[in-house]
Amino acid sequence: GTVLHAACRPILECVISCVGAVDDRPAISLRCHGRLLMLLLRLNSPLTRADQHYHETGSSGETVSPSCIAYLDNGVTFVGSCLGDSQLCKLSSAADESGGYVEILETFTCLAPILDMSVVDVDQQGRDVVVTCSGFGRNGSLRLVRSGVGINEQASIDLAGVKGVWSLRCGTEMAESDNTLVLAFVGQTTVLSLKGEEVEETELEGIAADQQTHYCSNVIGNKILQITGQSVRLINEETLQLVSKWAPPSGKGISTGSCGGSHVVVVVGNELFCLDIQDSSLHQLSHVTLEHEIACVDVRVLKGDSGTSNICAVGLWTNISARVLRLPSLDILHTQPLGGDILPRSILVAEFDTRTYLLVALGDGTLHYFQMDPDSGALTNGKKVVLGTKPIVLRQFVSGDAHHVFACSNHPTIIHWNNHKLLFSNVNLKEVNYICTLNSDSFRDCLALVDDNTLTIGSLDQLQMLHIHPVPLAESPRRISHQRHSHTFLVASCRVDVPNGDKTALISPKPCASKSVSNMLEGTHPDDLSILPVTTTEELEVFSLLLFDENSLEVIHGYQLSPREHVTSLTSCVLDSTHYYAVGTAFVDPTEKEPNRGRVLLFRVSHTKVLELVYMNDEAGAVYQVVQFQDKLLISVNSEVRLYKWEEGKMVLECSYSDTILALYLKCKGDFILVGDLMRSFKLLVYKAEKSVLEEISVETSLNPVFMTAMEMIDDENYLGADGRHIFVCQKNSEAAVEADLMYMLQPSRMYIGDNINVFRHGSLVMEHPGASPSPIQGKPIIYGSVHGAVGLVVQLDMSTFSVLAKLQESMAAVIKSVGNIEHEVYPLYNEFM
Repeated sequence: GTVLHAACRPILECVISCVGAVDDRPAISLRCHGRLLMLLLRLNSPLTRADQHYHETGSSGETVSPSCIAYLDNGVTFVGSCLGDSQLCKLSSAADESGGYVEILETFTCLAPILDMSVVDVDQQGRDVVVTCSGFGRNGSLRLVRSGVGINEQASIDLAGVKGVWSLRCGTEMAESDNTLVLAFVGQTTVLSLKGEEVEETELEGIAADQQTHYCSNVIGNKILQITGQSVRLINEETLQLVSKWAPPSGKGISTGSCGGSHVVVVVGNELFCLDIQDSSLHQLSHVTLEHEIACVDVRVLKGDSGTSNICAVGLWTNISARVLRLPSLDILHTQPLGGDILPRSILVAEFDTRTYLLVALGDGTLHYFQMDPDSGALTNGKKVVLGTKPIVLRQFVSGDAHHVFACSNHPTIIHWNNHKLLFSNVNLKEVNYICTLNSDSFRDCLALVDDNTLTIGSLDQLQMLHIHPVPLAESPRRISHQRHSHTFLVASCRVDVPNGDKTALISPKPCASKSVSNMLEGTHPDDLSILPVTTTEELEVFSLLLFDENSLEVIHGYQLSPREHVTSLTSCVLDSTHYYAVGTAFVDPTEKEPNRGRVLLFRVSHTKVLELVYMNDEAGAVYQVVQFQDKLLISVNSEVRLYKWEEGKMVLECSYSDTILALYLKCKGDFILVGDLMRSFKLLVYKAEKSVLEEISVETSLNPVFMTAMEMIDDENYLGADGRHIFVCQKNSEAAVEADLMYMLQPSRMYIGDNINVFRHGSLVMEHPGASPSPIQGKPIIYGSVHGAVGLVVQLDMSTFSVLAKLQESMAAVIKSVGNIEHEVYPLYNEFM
C-alpha cells in the first residue's frame, strides 16, 4: 500500500559517480566531477517533492575521483578510490579561507590502476626501483616503489671533506639530550651547536680544534673524551675545561682509538695502549706491541654468563686478520684470519638481542661477521657478504629499543636482528661515509649522516618495508621507458581538454604536467593523412611525451602529439650506436572500429636534455608494440609483426609475419620472438637471418579464447601470461615424442589471481647480497602490476622449498576454515567464466 513519488530536480551538468547516505537523516553525499555535493531532502507528507540544498567545494576542497563514499560520523567521510589515493575527509558547514567545505584528514596510498611500469637500477648498485604509471585523470601520477630503509630528511648543511661525526651532550645546563656535533676534517675539528632547529658553528675550550679527531664521545663521570692524532683529552662536560691529557710516550702519532666503559684503547702504529678513566684523570694500565700495524679498533663492555667483560677487537694489516683481546690486560683471546689481500678498514663488536657478533669490514666493500662468545672471545660460524665496492665504516646505534649497525659505504646498509638471524636492509641513499646518533630537542631519534658534500639530519623509517614516492602529474600516465645513456625517463601521458565557456576552443580545465612545460614542442599530421575531425564542442584526449630527469624526476622537456594521435607503445633502443626513444602511435577516428593509420617516431635526447624528433615512419594501423630486436626494430601493427633494419638513417622493412588476430605484445630473447595475440595466446617465432624471414615454430592452442592482457618470457622455453583474472605458464614441447607435437606448447599451470594484470617486468624489490644465505628463488623474479594497484612477484622456487611450502599449505587448509567455506584447493583453480 506504500506509494512512491519521484522527485526530480537538476543539480549540475555532470556525471554522479557514487552516492552515500549521511547518518539516518534524509541527506545524500554525491561525488560529481571531483566535487563533493551535499543533497538535503526536506520531506513533506505525503511525499510529493524534495527541496535540495548543496554545498559545492572549490578547488581546495576537491577530493579524489571516488569509487565509493561512506559517511562515518561528525562530518567525517571516507572517499575510496580505484583511480588514486583514498581519502578521509572532514565536511564543514562553513567555507574555509579558500571557499572549500572539505578538509583532507588522511590519505591512503593506492597505486591503482597500474597501466605500465619500468624496473630500473638507477644508481647501478643492484637495487631495483619500480616506477609505475598510476592513477587516472587529475589523480594521475608516477610512483617510485622501492624496498629498504628510508631516511626522512629534516635538515641538511653543505659540508665537504668530513672525516668523522660525533654527537655530544655538554654545557652548563647539563643537557640530557644532544646539543653539539663534532666534525673531523683533515688537520682540524669543527664544533656545531644545536639550538632548536638552528645549527651554528661554535668553539669548545677543551676541544683541540687544530687537530683531526679520531674519536669523541661522552664518557663516565660526566666527562667528554676526545682522541686526536696527538693526544687523548678528557674534558669536563659542565665547564668544558680540559681536566686530563695523555700522549704516547714515544711521541708518535695516534692513528685511531675507541672507548668502552672506563677503558680507552689507543692505537699507535703496531702498539696498543689501554687507559683508564679514574677521578677525572687518565691512567695508563697496559701496553702491548703486535707484530703488524693495527688498522682499526673497537672496545665494548659485554655481558656474559660469568658477568661483564671488557673486550677489545682489532684488525691488522699485512696478515689481514682480526684479533680479540681482554681488557685491561690486552691478552690475546682469539685470532681470526680473514684471507685475501684487502685490508680491514673497520671493526665492531655488536650485540643483537642475546647474541654477540664481531663484524669486520674490508676496503673492497666485503663484510665478515662471526658469532662471539662474550666470556672467551672465541669466534665461530664465520660468514661474509658484499655490501658495496668501497671501504665500509661500521657504527652501532639504537632505534626503537633495538640495537642496529649502520654500514656506511657507497651502498649503505642497516644490519639488524630479526627471527633469530641477521638481516641486511638497504638504505635509500646513494652514499654515506659516516654517521652518528642524534637525539636533540628538535631532532628526536635521528641520525646525522655525512657524504662527500653534505651533512644530513634525518629520522629512520621502519626497517625493510616498501617506500612509495609520488610524482603528481594531474593527467593520466600511459607508458614509461627508461634510458640509461641519457639518464632520463620518457612518459607518455594523456590529458583531456574540454570546451571553453562559449565552446569556441578547447582548454585544459586544471593545471597538469604537460601544460607546465615551458618549451613544449607540438607535432603535426603526416602530409598524406587528412586531418581527423576535431570539434570545439566535445572533449578531446591529448597525448604528450614528457622527459623526466632520472634523479630529480622533474619534467625537463616535452613533445605534444598531433590531435587524435594516441601513444600505444614506448621503448628505448640503440640503432647504429645511437640511443633513441621509439614511440608507437595510432590515429584514432571515432567512426572506425580499428585504427587504420599509425606511426613510429624516433626521438633522440640531446646533450642539453631536449627531445629531438629525428625520424617518422607511417604504418597502416596502430603500432601496438615496438621493441628492439638485436640491432633492428620489431613492431606489431594490428595483426602483423614487422621487422625493420636501420640503414642510412631510415627504417627499411626486412620481413614480416601476419597470422594473428591482433598482435598486442612482443618479447624477444636471442633469435626468438614471443607474440601475444588478443585471442590466440602465445606464438613463438624464430628469426632466420640467412633467409631474412620470421618463421612460426610453436603455438599455444587453447580450447577457449585467451584474452591476453600481459606476458613475459621466463626463459627460452617457459613463458608467463595473464588472461583476465588468471595467470598461466606455457612451455615449449621440446621433448615431444612425435614431431608434429613439437609445434604445440604445453600449459603446465594456470591459476586464478582475482585481478587484471597489465604488465610484467623482470626485477626484484629485494636486493640479493653476494655471499649471504642461499636463496630458494631461482632465476630472475618477475614483478607484475595490476588494475587494482597490486605489485606482485612471480618466482621460481627450488624443489625442496616448494615441497615444504606445499605441505604447509595443505596442513593449514586442513585446519583453518576459509571464508564462505570455499575449499582452498578450489579457490585458485582456473575458471573460464571468471
